Amino acid sequence: MSNLESKLKKIVNTFNNINRDNAYEDIKKLSGKYPKNINVLNVLSQIAQKNGDLDTAINSLKKILLIEKNNIEYLSKIYKLFLTKSSLDEALENINLILRIDKGYYEAKRDKAYVYFLKNSYDNAKKYIDDISKLKENDFFGYNIKGLIYLKNNSMHEAKNYFEQAIKINSKYIDSYNNLGVCLLELEKLDEAFIIFKKAQEIDTNNPKTLINLANILSLQDNILEAIKIYNKALVVDPNNQEILSNIAICYCRENKEKEAKTYYDKAIKINPFDYKLKYAYCTLQLKLNNFSNSWELFDSRLLIEKNRVKLNNLEFVRENLFENLKVNPKNKLLILREQGIGEEILFSSVYQDIIDNFKKVKIESDKRLLSVFSRSFGNNIFVEDGYYSKNSKISEFDNVIYAGSMVQFFRKRKTDFNNSNYLLAKKDIVDKYKKKLSKYKEELKVGISWKSVINIYGTLKSLSIKDFEPLFTSDRLIINLQYGSIENDKKYLSSQKKYLKIFNDLDLFNDIESCMGLLKNLDLFITVSNSTAHFAGALGIPTILICPKKSSTYYYWNTSSESSIWYKNIKVLGIEDTISNTIKKINNIIEKSNEFNFSN
Repeated sequence: MSNLESKLKKIVNTFNNINRDNAYEDIKKLSGKYPKNINVLNVLSQIAQKNGDLDTAINSLKKILLIEKNNIEYLSKIYKLFLTKSSLDEALENINLILRIDKGYYEAKRDKAYVYFLKNSYDNAKKYIDDISKLKENDFFGYNIKGLIYLKNNSMHEAKNYFEQAIKINSKYIDSYNNLGVCLLELEKLDEAFIIFKKAQEIDTNNPKTLINLANILSLQDNILEAIKIYNKALVVDPNNQEILSNIAICYCRENKEKEAKTYYDKAIKINPFDYKLKYAYCTLQLKLNNFSNSWELFDSRLLIEKNRVKLNNLEFVRENLFENLKVNPKNKLLILREQGIGEEILFSSVYQDIIDNFKKVKIESDKRLLSVFSRSFGNNIFVEDGYYSKNSKISEFDNVIYAGSMVQFFRKRKTDFNNSNYLLAKKDIVDKYKKKLSKYKEELKVGISWKSVINIYGTLKSLSIKDFEPLFTSDRLIINLQYGSIENDKKYLSSQKKYLKIFNDLDLFNDIESCMGLLKNLDLFITVSNSTAHFAGALGIPTILICPKKSSTYYYWNTSSESSIWYKNIKVLGIEDTISNTIKKINNIIEKSNEFNFSN
């Protein structure tokens, strides 16, 4: 054994068994004497890495690669260190060097996909992970990565399979449990997700990510006080974790506790000023409290939440008009863009008449199902189908391009500015058509019902069962279906209970908006959960009772505390404080007291 080899062996032994700091100083001195010796530089890199000195570890590997530039072993080590530092471009550069030398190198191909995942380039991540024909049977990390990539590409069932495979390979790998739970959450399987998170907690009781996930489920299930307890437990482990602080603030927003919400909001925003989900949650709390001066400056945060951002047209084009930069000259040529769901499009259309009155050169894009509705209701030839201008070069014709919700702040500055009922007009001949069809039911109270929402996880949280509505079926009422989507199982259940639900089988409640509105205009009362039909009823002035099953699914336009909505004067809003059964009893009492309903507030 040479003298140098003996010195290296002694330094390694000192580091492992005697004194890490002394060993580190010794290897640094030795590298000064042998600046181009690969063995010395390699030992220095390993000891520096174990001591947390990643820069020294990387610099040592760089020196080795100046000598052996095509050495895959050292290229692999350096890109993994860059990954640890979140230096993604440098990691990718070295991965690509490996793949130029050996295009089939398994780890480099897998980790290239991972780097693109970390860079939020999910299409590229999927492309490179799919380029590996088959993951190694024992590569639990690879299965976990592939699951994450498929999760971000909204391939939930495939993602679930990969996470489950990772857990089969390594039943102690906590990340796969947490990722599987998140996947189940996206699939609206809250109870299953909770079980998986509890299994993760068995592996590590104090893992912050697991605790956050458990609390998230409890928050969605309205067990908000228990959720806050678990978030606080996670905060003990990681006191400056912005996600935890943010989630506690959101919980207090759902509880309408302004003081507590502001305390955690301020802490979280100080750490991450770009937490748009939190900003929007805090904004909606202010809106519910009618604090409009503190609300609208945060309202555009809704557009920058990740899930919303990817669904919007021309966000980058419009971005310069967001927040404090939103200044619109009434003389300018203005294009208004619709936002995500048809329900909020109806909500924001409450200011369309104000826009028309104040801006003489305006065009408004809308869902094609609403073109005739808006043109008739606002009497202007300014409405065009979604994308008519915004999806091509015609957009450059306009001085200002703004999303509809961003215009609300100009016209709703105080509570008295909200006077929104009856601003949409149904088509008279369709109203008359349904009036004729229902004429034989003169003696019965005509009550429309809708019990489901069908969008993402909040669809489940906003929805009820047809069984919940069963007590409303009495002999002096005609219960009329206004539930869009598939209701085959609901129909079978009602038939088994000998309950009659009036269904117009030729009416497509989701696509035929004109007919849906015509039917709504013939109701004495509409009872619904929060869905797009509720917004149509509100905009038409139909007396409506709206049920909010969960605080987590209660939006700023429904106020369960005041049992009202300043956005729609004709809607009475009921939260479920005790049981849905008691809420339905309350509705029955309201109906029995009067056949003419006036919920104006």
